[in-house]
Amino acid sequence: MPVHQKHLFFPDICASIRLIYMQYKISIFILFLSFLVLQGCNSMSKDSVTIGGTFTNTAVEPIYIYHLLPASKPLFDSVFTDGSGKFSITLPVKQPGFYTLKLRNGQEITLVLAPNQIITLTGNGQHLRNNYHVSGSKDSELYAEYQRFTNANLSEVDSLSEVFADKRENKDFALLKPRLDEAYLQIFNRQKESVAGFVKRNLTSLASLLVIGENFGPNPVLSEDTHPELFLQLDSSLYRRYPENSMVNDFHLRMLAFKADQADLEAHNANLKPGMPAPEISLPNASGTVVKLSSLKGKLTLVYFWSSWNALCRQTNLNLAPVFTRNHNGGFEIFAVSMDSDTELWKRAYMLDKAYWTQVIDTSGLKSEYCRTYMVKSLPKLMLIGKDGRIIAHNPPLRELEEMIRKNI
Repeated sequence: MPVHQKHLFFPDICASIRLIYMQYKISIFILFLSFLVLQGCNSMSKDSVTIGGTFTNTAVEPIYIYHLLPASKPLFDSVFTDGSGKFSITLPVKQPGFYTLKLRNGQEITLVLAPNQIITLTGNGQHLRNNYHVSGSKDSELYAEYQRFTNANLSEVDSLSEVFADKRENKDFALLKPRLDEAYLQIFNRQKESVAGFVKRNLTSLASLLVIGENFGPNPVLSEDTHPELFLQLDSSLYRRYPENSMVNDFHLRMLAFKADQADLEAHNANLKPGMPAPEISLPNASGTVVKLSSLKGKLTLVYFWSSWNALCRQTNLNLAPVFTRNHNGGFEIFAVSMDSDTELWKRAYMLDKAYWTQVIDTSGLKSEYCRTYMVKSLPKLMLIGKDGRIIAHNPPLRELEEMIRKNI
């Protein structure tokens, strides 16, 4: 090969090598950059939740997102809907938890969120709680199912309330009211059975923790006193699965305290079991005359520990008044033991509340020997005593009390 051709050939080879090397470096860089982006996306998805959807009948307005914690509900984030009600937001969520989405008009829904979820929501922004649909979160879907059957039952209660309001001035209302009360009780019992069934079917779902503690209107549906086994089963199941969840931990502490109380009750109060004679109470009434619980033997008696300074007790007085009026002539009595230290406040309170049943007072308050005897740890405390003086039930729910009275009077 001529010398001048060699000089031309080698530069071409060098240029080609440099070009191939540059292309190789660029390819490696692109691969490395793609790897970093992919890793970043994976990292975000593992610790985040994306929520999107459409709320009809909403303008451009904010959706506020709150984090539900045992003792607070802090604002977590917010997002605006567009003109057609669409929205999308990605939230940093490192572990399963409870969140509330709230519109400016007060409509809100509760979701159970867990990392790496993509959730879709739809609903009417003017009536969101009653008609929303959710997908992408099994726990949130279960809670939406609970809301649907609850709303159906509440709709029936609203219909009863309309009849009540429409007929209350009718001369035959006294005959109609027991039927309305019975209809409400049937709906309430149906709700109670539905809630208990829901929790039993979903013991590993965080949605059950929301459901088991909710009210039906103003009334609690389930409690550890009425359904102890169900509450303890849910606690055991959720605590094993979500030991770091703050709401689960709060519920677990509550159940530990309940079990301690139950153990204490079983160890020290075998005499308070249903079927056992009610321990004697002997205390003065407003005129200073000592009245004994045993003096009411032969009547179905509700022993009722209360205090004028306790708001829940005052509301219980108002709730018990019509029950007492309807059943007193049939042999029902209330033996109310006040834990007040001020006798004048006590007298004014029960007169104001029209609590016209047997009233006695123990000015030693919650340190009373009768509080120890009857295991009164909080107020109000109720105990239904049969005509034979034997215990029938502890803390009967007020909504079920009248039915129990009819069965035992």
